[in-house]
Amino acid sequence: MLTPLPARIDADRLWSRLMTMAEVGKTTGGGVCRLALTDEDRAARDLLAEWFGAAGLSVRVDDLGNMYGRRAGADPDAPPVVFGSHLDTVPTGGRFDGALGVLGAVEVVHALNDAGCRTRAPLEVVNWTNEEGARFQPAMLASGVLFGPLPLEAAYAARDASGRTFGEELDRIGYRGSAANRLARCAAYLELHVEQGPVLERAGTQIGVVEGVEGISWSRVQILGRAAHAGPTPMAERRDALVAAARLVLLLRDAAGALGTVRLTVGRLDVLPNTVNVVPGAVEMTLDIRSRRDDDLEAALRAADRVCGDVASADDVTVRRAEFWRSPATPFAGRVIAIVAGAAAGRGYTAARLWAGAGHDAKYVADRFPAGMIFVPSAGGLSHNEEEWTSPEDCARGAAVLLDTVLTLAELDRTA
Repeated sequence: MLTPLPARIDADRLWSRLMTMAEVGKTTGGGVCRLALTDEDRAARDLLAEWFGAAGLSVRVDDLGNMYGRRAGADPDAPPVVFGSHLDTVPTGGRFDGALGVLGAVEVVHALNDAGCRTRAPLEVVNWTNEEGARFQPAMLASGVLFGPLPLEAAYAARDASGRTFGEELDRIGYRGSAANRLARCAAYLELHVEQGPVLERAGTQIGVVEGVEGISWSRVQILGRAAHAGPTPMAERRDALVAAARLVLLLRDAAGALGTVRLTVGRLDVLPNTVNVVPGAVEMTLDIRSRRDDDLEAALRAADRVCGDVASADDVTVRRAEFWRSPATPFAGRVIAIVAGAAAGRGYTAARLWAGAGHDAKYVADRFPAGMIFVPSAGGLSHNEEEWTSPEDCARGAAVLLDTVLTLAELDRTA
């Protein structure tokens, strides 16, 4: 079924730009390593700025490095419709996570230009800084300062594993702009994204109409035992922090499974002293817990604390958990959800409603402005993986739904 709206996505142009961007930070495994504020991120930003210019967008950068490309509307006083995503990746990321949302947004602008369409409201394409949180914690750092609880000073002071700060690296790559350039007004925000899970593909569904972003809790867990020589120390007298950590990981997984409504992940372990002939004296690990219900998230954290106490007692170690980031579950605006669903139906695409299990900048924008998201399938449900894949056809379908939704929200200028 053809759209009744006058603009068309150029699928080949969108795919070409996705593959060109994927060359920036390309890994030997076919994925992408483009950590926030690295040289690779700078190169991606420079390329995006060129594409903003080619689409006729005026470019500005704010004091967090967020990039905006603006297309004027017939009503200069109207708040803009904003859409985009992020270009930073995890260390072994894929070609579509984040990039599809940014480049799909650029393609929407090109489609409007090709058709000679002017909207009543201005349009703004955005590339958010440090969405992943892979280099600087927390995740969604820049949108978290603009619309969430994170203070600017804390963002600038965030350090990577080598001790470099967010503020220093923002200056180094030349992308610290002005606070006056921040996004201050927004009629609605949209984010096109790969699903990063298996639901759409398994169901044979083309479009995901996202109803909200699940809540996320990140904690650091410290297990303190006693370092000892691997040879003379009897097995029964050891206070092995790594053995306790291994038991803790398994018990935490069981506790999450018993709740049935949450997902729990231990994604990082640092073992001290990390030497072949020493019984580990300390382990630090991360704990990621997610649920669409804040009550269930709290229940999972209470269960985690009980398990930590049980392991501490059984293994004669000290276990401490400290939450360092919380992103509450956030439903999207009903009107935006309905327009996305209508755009998918208007194209004749199959669609399903679902919640986002991953964090997205749309979460923080939704705390201030009406927001929504559009998902397209991820092959095998893989993301944060070099084998991440979304077909050219699925990318184009998602961009088409984005185009129609943007046109509905921004309104065609009937006087043009």
